[in-house]
Amino acid sequence: MRLLDDRRMTLIIRLIAATTTLLPAGAATANNAAVTDPSRPHVLIDEVAELIVRIRGGDVCSGTPITATPYVVTAAHCVLDADGTVASSRTVLRDGVTYTPLSVLVAPGYQEAPGPSVDVAVLVMDRVIPGPSALLGESVPAHGTLTLAGYQPLDTDGSLLRGARYGDRPLPQGAGTGVVTIETAPAGCVNLATAARTHDTSVSFPCGLIPGASGGGLFANHDGHLVLVGITSTVSLDLTTNGLAPMAAVHELLAHPDSYRHDMTATASSSPTQIVRS
Repeated sequence: MRLLDDRRMTLIIRLIAATTTLLPAGAATANNAAVTDPSRPHVLIDEVAELIVRIRGGDVCSGTPITATPYVVTAAHCVLDADGTVASSRTVLRDGVTYTPLSVLVAPGYQEAPGPSVDVAVLVMDRVIPGPSALLGESVPAHGTLTLAGYQPLDTDGSLLRGARYGDRPLPQGAGTGVVTIETAPAGCVNLATAARTHDTSVSFPCGLIPGASGGGLFANHDGHLVLVGITSTVSLDLTTNGLAPMAAVHELLAHPDSYRHDMTATASSSPTQIVRS
């Protein structure tokens, strides 16, 4: 099944601006009460929903804080500008508080050959971000239950705002002319680990989360701890399957941080940092 690079799947449509407002608790509960198939995309109100953070400053993206570290894992295309340079404007948002990264770890392979296998970045913050976090896993487990999660656009009734295929850009119910505000909330799919498919250089998982979920994660639960086992990168044309970066790509960045580190504290007047092969 063909997968598309999520960098091109921005939710911002000329006159539409995505907001950072969480879905009110009542609306989220009502939406989940109507969920009959948790393996399909739906609003999340569980511990995974509390874990993921927003990546701001570019296309709408998601990220995962890593336990006892200043790291936030996301997708490479979430921290790059259209010309492939590292963007210094990216920030992390949690509970209304904005955190600015000092640097980012991202391999040069994504610009040369974009794809889920290398679509990984690690934002290095100046502190551990308060709140829930995940452990770093090694690979997708063979057993148990997995949750794929990321931020998704909402309709005015609190349900997910989705089209039927890639390229669909539905507006919220009752949207008028001019600037239309689209709210977002954590959403995802829950399925058995056996539903995941591990390929040579990537992982696929049946769900179909759309833009906003990029950089979000696939999570397992081990002894009561959430474990990150994949990073959301792409979606299929029919919005049924997501392509994920494997954890090996994350561990490679963390094993050789000096080879992949790029400063993110430059001002707007500074020259952009172009990723080159080390």
